[in-house]
Amino acid sequence: MGCSQTREAPGPGERQRWVFTYSVDGDLRFLSHRDTLRMFHRALARAALPVRYTEGFNPHPRVSIPLPLPVGLASDAESIVVEFDQLADGEAALCELDQQLPAGINMTGARRLRPHERLQPALARYRLDLGDGFSIDVESRIRQILEAVSLKVERASRKDGQVRAIDVRPYLADMHADGNNVEFVLRISGGRTAKPAEIAQTLGFDPGSINHRIRRLEVQWEQTINRHTHS
Repeated sequence: MGCSQTREAPGPGERQRWVFTYSVDGDLRFLSHRDTLRMFHRALARAALPVRYTEGFNPHPRVSIPLPLPVGLASDAESIVVEFDQLADGEAALCELDQQLPAGINMTGARRLRPHERLQPALARYRLDLGDGFSIDVESRIRQILEAVSLKVERASRKDGQVRAIDVRPYLADMHADGNNVEFVLRISGGRTAKPAEIAQTLGFDPGSINHRIRRLEVQWEQTINRHTHS
């Protein structure tokens, strides 16, 4: 079934920004952030949606993902912000996008952002599948983690590759066992947070081979107004 769509010209200097939510499953969990953006660029073009482009010699779509998903994770709670140069029907755009994206991406919602509104991630909730044969006392280990003053893990720098000790305890807001899963909540502050795999590491898992058993369940956003944003 087709997606009905209505558009009209915006007022002078008016920005039309929408946040679209979606889930990620299957092999598409293994797309990088850059490849995910390219996938959406192609889907937006195929859907013939009125995406606004940057100016200059190498224009590109004004599309952003405010909280990139680590490679390998599945998710119920992804968001992408798209700027249009015409007024668009968000529900129709959602339908068009859903038809153009591959299996594994399911579009779930659309909301028009207020002028100068910015989405800042504050908290993210995850679920780790412990799998079969997990032998430690999970409840006891969780108590130890939550009572710890510091939880040091090693992290390689993206810039120079140097390995540094990082304390992830300040980012861990909550953790509890749920059957054969562990759910945990991470704080996000100033663009910094712990990696979900690093939290799994505190439970005894190899952080390099655990992302496929972690799912992002929810993101809580701080919705702020930036009066100094320009078109």
